[in-house]
Amino acid sequence: MVDTSESRTDSGNTTGTQSVDRALQVLLQIADSPPPGLSLAACSGILGYSKPTTLRILRTLEARRFLRYDEELGVYTLGTATVQLGAEYLNRLDLRRAALPAMRALVEQTQETAHLGVLSGTDVVYIELVDSPHPVRVFSRVGTAVPAYATAIGKAILAWTPVEARDAHVTRPLAARTPFTLRTDAELADDLVVTRDRGFAVDDQENREGIRGFAAPVFDFQGNVIAAVSIAGPATRVVPESAEHLGARIVATAAEISASMGAPRSSS
Repeated sequence: MVDTSESRTDSGNTTGTQSVDRALQVLLQIADSPPPGLSLAACSGILGYSKPTTLRILRTLEARRFLRYDEELGVYTLGTATVQLGAEYLNRLDLRRAALPAMRALVEQTQETAHLGVLSGTDVVYIELVDSPHPVRVFSRVGTAVPAYATAIGKAILAWTPVEARDAHVTRPLAARTPFTLRTDAELADDLVVTRDRGFAVDDQENREGIRGFAAPVFDFQGNVIAAVSIAGPATRVVPESAEHLGARIVATAAEISASMGAPRSSS
């Protein structure tokens, strides 16, 4: 008896949703299997897919490093991409919890608003904030996305991102958000060199006119930059002369959060 649903699948009429669902089922089945992994025949038999369909899925997942094929044993096991995905999930899950106490202490010390942000494409997304107690302060929201090149958080992350990977996180052209925004690749590159040498980034009214801020990078257990924490306030209060004082505090706060994430001391 012919399985008509499988027949339609193998003839290439599977919808995108069905393809994703089947790939996830294969991945989860291999994740649940005991060592050393699952063979093509075993995976096909357990899930009820034809061998050609199963092999197509397995090879796609292998090409994307979600699976690894052991030629000697003839089985598939989880690949490095699953480890990276899991580590990233744990980082995001733990990051806010690790950062909040340090951010609250920072706001208590400085009386200015603290932000925690991560890169998302060419933007920085705020994933946590602690407001200043001042009635006149920086107003923002968790989930706000702003161009990385125009913010202290973005520049702090970019400065510690490998040079070859930076372009993917910078929009072109560098649009002017204020009269103070960096407008050329050369200006941005120079700023990132200074940022790294100094240990923290400065947003000198580059994203919002009248707002000045400082940010330092946060690292994970592998020493990779995963976020940045900032302090920001009205330029009338957060004056250029406060850079040394507030910069030292933001670097110390970032180091405290990094330590909570298991970062090696030499990350910075």
